[in-house]
Amino acid sequence: MTLPGGVVLSSFPPLYFDENIVNMKMSDKVCWTSETLRTLDDHLNEYSYIEGYQPTVSDTVVCKSLHTVTEDLSCYKHLSRWLSHMKSYKDEQLHGELKTVNDVLATLAPHAKKMRMTPEEKYRLISRRLDEVLGEDRIMAILKERSLKVYWGTATTGKPHVAYFVPMTKIADFLKAECEVTVFLADLHAYLDNMKAPWELIKFRTQYYEAVIKAMLSAIGVSIEKLSFVQGTSYELGTKFTDDVYRLAAMVTEHDAKKAGAEVVKQIEAPFQSGLLYPGLQALDEEYLGVDAQFGGVDQRKIFTYAEKYLPKLGYQKKSHLMNPMVPGLSGGKMSSSEVDSKIDLLDSPQAVEDKLSGASCDPSSPDNGVMAFVNYVVFPILEGQGKSFELGNGQKFTSFEQLKVDFVDGKVQGDDIKKVVVKFLNTLLDHIRKKFETPDLQKLVKMAYPHSCTDIPPASAVNTVNKEELTINGLILNDRVTLMSKNLAFPPPPALNAALEHPLHVLWTVPIVRRPDFGILGFIAKIRDFLAAGCRVTVLASDILSHLDSCQVSWEVASHRANLFLELIKVGMTTNNISIENVKFIKGSDFQKNEEYVLDLYRMTALVTCKDSSDSVSTVLKDPNLLSSLLYPDMMALDEKHLQANIHFCGASHAPLFDFIRKSLPLVSGIPCIHLAGAELPSLLNRAALTPEEEYIDLIEQESQMKKKIKSAFCEEGNINFNPILSLVKVVIMPLLDDEKFKITRSEENGGDVEFESFEALEKTFGDKNVHPGDLKSSVLEYLKRFINPIRKAAESPNIKKLQNQAYPPPPKKMKGSQKPSGGGGGDEFVPSKFNMRVGKIIDVSRHPDAESLYIEKIDIGEEEPRTIVSGLVKYVPIEEMQERMVVVLANLKPATMRGIKSAGMVLCASVSDPAAVEPLQPAPGSKPGDRVSAEGYEDEPDPVLNTKKSDALTKMLEGFRTNSSLIATWNGNTLSTSSGPVTVTTLKDSQIK
Repeated sequence: MTLPGGVVLSSFPPLYFDENIVNMKMSDKVCWTSETLRTLDDHLNEYSYIEGYQPTVSDTVVCKSLHTVTEDLSCYKHLSRWLSHMKSYKDEQLHGELKTVNDVLATLAPHAKKMRMTPEEKYRLISRRLDEVLGEDRIMAILKERSLKVYWGTATTGKPHVAYFVPMTKIADFLKAECEVTVFLADLHAYLDNMKAPWELIKFRTQYYEAVIKAMLSAIGVSIEKLSFVQGTSYELGTKFTDDVYRLAAMVTEHDAKKAGAEVVKQIEAPFQSGLLYPGLQALDEEYLGVDAQFGGVDQRKIFTYAEKYLPKLGYQKKSHLMNPMVPGLSGGKMSSSEVDSKIDLLDSPQAVEDKLSGASCDPSSPDNGVMAFVNYVVFPILEGQGKSFELGNGQKFTSFEQLKVDFVDGKVQGDDIKKVVVKFLNTLLDHIRKKFETPDLQKLVKMAYPHSCTDIPPASAVNTVNKEELTINGLILNDRVTLMSKNLAFPPPPALNAALEHPLHVLWTVPIVRRPDFGILGFIAKIRDFLAAGCRVTVLASDILSHLDSCQVSWEVASHRANLFLELIKVGMTTNNISIENVKFIKGSDFQKNEEYVLDLYRMTALVTCKDSSDSVSTVLKDPNLLSSLLYPDMMALDEKHLQANIHFCGASHAPLFDFIRKSLPLVSGIPCIHLAGAELPSLLNRAALTPEEEYIDLIEQESQMKKKIKSAFCEEGNINFNPILSLVKVVIMPLLDDEKFKITRSEENGGDVEFESFEALEKTFGDKNVHPGDLKSSVLEYLKRFINPIRKAAESPNIKKLQNQAYPPPPKKMKGSQKPSGGGGGDEFVPSKFNMRVGKIIDVSRHPDAESLYIEKIDIGEEEPRTIVSGLVKYVPIEEMQERMVVVLANLKPATMRGIKSAGMVLCASVSDPAAVEPLQPAPGSKPGDRVSAEGYEDEPDPVLNTKKSDALTKMLEGFRTNSSLIATWNGNTLSTSSGPVTVTTLKDSQIK
């Protein structure tokens, strides 16, 4: 007979059996049947051992008897696991009352007779001994429909200690309440928390945590077969999760992120960026683990409220939160893995346990000390599960902690006596764990996870080294190449450029895409021509993700499209100016900034870079440097250099403040900083505040009429060379594009005739001397604009680029003009979703319409004094039994209408498709109550009292923007519909019209 893992029952190592067991009478033997084996297997699904939490003589009795079974036991998963586990007790004499096998089996209730708990009973079990519950209504709503899905997470940092038994006892409660429980091993979080766990050790520490948690659960009789273990890096480095990290970072301020992690993340004088990312990752874990609730200590309350605030903004449902009290350490304060004297390690020797507890304070003047807290939250729950009481050495017994505490405070029970009981109890539990870790593999794992010195940690390797090459390239000697690389820059190049030119050069040009592509891009393209002529290869990077991180100036939905448009127009700009793109690569940030290697490096950098260093570098670069995303911006600019293996980084002068940050920070993640070159940028065309951003610059595909208008209104004061946007157009773009061609000003003979300039300095001096009139300069510049822009605009008329333009700059939702009060779909007023009074409703009664086979008559509670009568045509699509007690979304401010003799006061909103025909009512988020407002994100104004639907098609037009998306979430023009409890959803109809 073979068990899972290749264990043969006939060769099972003999347990230690005392003489009484060996001499059991034949009459004590049991006739094993499939039914009795199923009963035993079901019992071992709930408990680790026959009598619950610890092995006893009953285990040896049953194990001995099973040797007579001829049936294959491998199909009994829990029984097989128990048999394999009992091997560890082969050399020990176990305690307990001697019973026959039949006596033992008589105490096991057949699984068929087990009573199912009511939702209320499950909730009492889930919530007992907790400090606080957030979202009780949501939990109860779920328990009435299915099992609750809960996760408990732990960062894999220092060694787990005995306080971990507190969450273990609650996990036992969750399982008894038929919850689906996930143990989350937060390896990435461990690294982000001030590098408590060095990256090179996290893999081993995660393995150690899983092994020791399984041993703890087994020690208190929790079957690990009912648990799932998930490692953070199994999904947290994935593309979709990374998308959400970037999106969330662009919503959250640095202040909010710091506040959320204040009780959990180690606080230091110069905090690292990682501590601010930590709460966001934990919030997103709730969604990606697919749970309904997160369980943790009350110290995580701020992270939990952070998650409740921001998950709905990402289109995800709000989760519930279960909070355990914090158990003080033996020396007072929080029991911490990093404070040796405050905790008892799970692998401490029996003597070490006794010594630490003996030295711990247990004074009746402080009855909430660490010892009493441990008795309350660990000892009593476990004894209760075993059906035992707390018994002192003198035989005095206590069945409740409250009774013990009263006697302790009154002096009837001494602290030393309590500590003796705890020592014995704890060592009994820890004996099980110690035995588990006697195996060579686990002993080796402990040493790998927690080496005694840092010399045992493998070093990280450096990357992106380069090879020396011949100094003459494209027929240019070194000095000529230096000259070519150095001209037309905003600042002089660093001295290191000369040495760098001794190697093959790879230039990275970073292109922000915050505003429309403008004429200034051609100045950068002219510089790219210089780089290519000097023998460099070039990568053009359109920064879609970074542009979103810059205060969401580019929405997440269009960022990639906009980057595609920029790259296409840059290609056109190069080809129309006869610049080869043969040695040029065009990419978007999203092409590689979500790859696992990049994301891992980003997390590593956040754990090594302080918030201050990052914030200082972007204070003048980004629109809002107070957002969490602003801290990631310089990190990613640095990592782009490493992951694209560039050695020259070229970008606009406005990004120059980032250069020092990159030089300082990139080596922290084994990167070699580039040489940084800054291109000049164009100033605003105006010397005043612009009415619109478009007034300030010339679009790269500007129409001639608009060019003329903008040049005419541009500031160009005669003789002014300190601020002159027209001169800047010549200096930054036109003359670099002309290269060796002279710049020509065309003017009449009476005004001095045409004049040419070989250098900008000559033009600038002449203009400063007032020998060139602003009108003549503007006229000539306009002609050059036409020369360079018209070919690009013509190429942009291709179907491909027109499509890209529509995707990159979709028309914004129409807004109300002035202060005109919206009144519905009539009268020409623009519709906004806040006009709709959408309310959560509960159908309390439903019947067929007596005069219409396709209609239901529903009584719906929407939080008013009386339920509303609403008629819906759902008979063909939703069975009547599924309508009863159903939660729905009701459009409540329609004018009542009579439908086949019944007045209907609203409409049940549904998603629908026509081929094949299907209709599904919208579902409010769990926890929503009748009367809760349903609104579209960003449109929370007061609804109209009554919608204006005088025109026959008015309501149809209003509903045009309402659809479900690919994630089954209800939206209006992409804005999520939600209640305060989370988004409104449907079951199966994706990308469907709502009506």
